[in-house]
Amino acid sequence: MPFITCADRRIESGGGSVLDSLERAGIRIPSSCRSGHCRSCVVHLKSGSPGPNAQFGLNNRQRKLNYFLACQYQPDKDIEVELLDDTHRRPATLVEKSLLNEQVLRVRLQAPIDWRAGQFLTVWRDDAIGRIYSIASLPEDGYIELHLRRRNGLVSGWLEHELAPGENCEISLPRGDCHYSPAMPGQPLVLVGAGTGLAPIYGVLRQALADGHHGPITLYTCAGAPELLYLQDNLERLAAQYPALQVLSVVRRNPRGQENVITADLARLIEQQHPRLRGCLVYLCGPPDMVQQLREQCFMQGAHHCDIFFDGFEPYRTAV
Repeated sequence: MPFITCADRRIESGGGSVLDSLERAGIRIPSSCRSGHCRSCVVHLKSGSPGPNAQFGLNNRQRKLNYFLACQYQPDKDIEVELLDDTHRRPATLVEKSLLNEQVLRVRLQAPIDWRAGQFLTVWRDDAIGRIYSIASLPEDGYIELHLRRRNGLVSGWLEHELAPGENCEISLPRGDCHYSPAMPGQPLVLVGAGTGLAPIYGVLRQALADGHHGPITLYTCAGAPELLYLQDNLERLAAQYPALQVLSVVRRNPRGQENVITADLARLIEQQHPRLRGCLVYLCGPPDMVQQLREQCFMQGAHHCDIFFDGFEPYRTAV
């Protein structure tokens, strides 16, 4: 039976996933869905390759650095893994929570940390249970804004129903490369946010506008039906204020014929709107299957792989 070396301990794998083996040995790491979608259980493989299945949904930098999802890797030989630095947690205070629609809860925290809009962090319910969320707010807002799908999960349900404004929790330090860089302020931006994947995209958009981006910006906000879209009023105000910004609200079905939304296949619409993506910066956030499909499509349409930034989220029944 293969052995796993972690934190100076040698652990027998037991034939299950790396996550299962570490937990049996009393080594706690963040985990939530245990199905490879939430990205909570990312760890580092010090040598060898975990294979594509264990790296599904991770970005190019994470793959090159040999990060993988502990719940998706069953080793067939001895390996050594390294935990990410979630030990340096920071206290955070819940300052506000409110509904953005029937399925999305907005949570705002205050904490003594630095971040970039679009990065992600782990919110900890206790020492062992944590969940990753992306940041929708700018540092100058003075709070960390997160958008949670209301699904009564171990952490999302706790944040919605138990943690009260003024009470404290713990968060890990933010990380991730899906944020705006002002190095090329004239490059066209193509932003795609499906479901609560809109959270980091909204942050990237606001940061780009705040930093004076003057190239054309196209934002696709996507859901299964019009009532599942959110932040529409905010996006319409930004589009009215910034002529270079175009906001396209895309749904799969629109039974009531609601105006100001497009009923279309998202991939086909992007191909029609942007037949050539060479020189564009592309940001993709949403369900992993959608993100993977659009990554491949955008590359084939000319976007350089270094210019495609992405985050994959757990699939949602109603998301595109």
